[in-house]
Amino acid sequence: MSNLWRNLILALGLGVAVYIILSVIVGLDDLRTAAANFEYAVVPLILGLVLLSYVGRFFRWMYYLRILKVRVPLATNAAIFAAGLSMAISPGKLGEVLKSVFVRQVNGAPIARTAPAVVAERATDGTGMVAWGIIGALAFSFGFGVLALFLLATVVAIAVLRSKRMSLLAEKLLSRLPVVHRFAPHLHAFHESSNELLSTRPLIVGTVISFLSWGIECVAVYLCAVAMGAESPFLVVVFIFAVSSLAGAMFFTPGGIGVAEAGLAGMFVSVAGLAGGIAVALTFVIRLATLWFAACVGIFGLVVVRYIIGGEGSVGVVEAAERER
Repeated sequence: MSNLWRNLILALGLGVAVYIILSVIVGLDDLRTAAANFEYAVVPLILGLVLLSYVGRFFRWMYYLRILKVRVPLATNAAIFAAGLSMAISPGKLGEVLKSVFVRQVNGAPIARTAPAVVAERATDGTGMVAWGIIGALAFSFGFGVLALFLLATVVAIAVLRSKRMSLLAEKLLSRLPVVHRFAPHLHAFHESSNELLSTRPLIVGTVISFLSWGIECVAVYLCAVAMGAESPFLVVVFIFAVSSLAGAMFFTPGGIGVAEAGLAGMFVSVAGLAGGIAVALTFVIRLATLWFAACVGIFGLVVVRYIIGGEGSVGVVEAAERER
């Protein structure tokens, strides 16, 4: 558990450093002026929409577990999913394998069996967000090339995960390496689950759910812009949010910190034509609503899971998750 809190504190420290740098670049006076004009009455609606988007993703998680024939009581599963959001600050959110460790604690399902559900979530997050990015790019005469690269990277990753040849090669390589050789016997189960979850039908269903969930979050992000007084069209905001989020995931920094903020602030100035102070203030608000709010919900979920599973048991689960990563 201590490692979990340490990682969260490190991510928070990195975030604060990035925000300080951006604040200095645009000037504190301009930033204070922009923040003072923010309509705080809209905050409950913004956070409500973000929570609703998490509900959509929870249905996707349940859909994947049903495909894998893994049963978890609804309330417990909801708490496990919420706890996974605490890993929003992990690189590519892959730390959400924590959910698989909790599932193992509840019903004994091997981590290698359910961890591909987390990978499938990230894959369909990519396809769903690329779809929104393409829609947003309709407002411009550019952007399609960048989004095509993101889509290509996602397709290649899915193809590699489904490849039997790559799975056998990875198993052979891991078996020869010190320390990590113990993971080699689990690759067969991991590959089987990946094949199930990334086959055509689950991939389409997962992408549709992702598209709808991200759409709700895009509305929340647009409301952030409205509350900030930024007069930017919906599609422009969607494009900027999609590209910045995808870039943050691809560069694998914790929670996309640094990359996503630079993308948001930079494109709000260069693409949307906003003043520097408003662009940076809006970036802060969006990241608070989409990244740090998720981490807070995740911490609450961890507390609930600890209560459901049992204090000592849940500590062991978290420590096991840290060892798995």
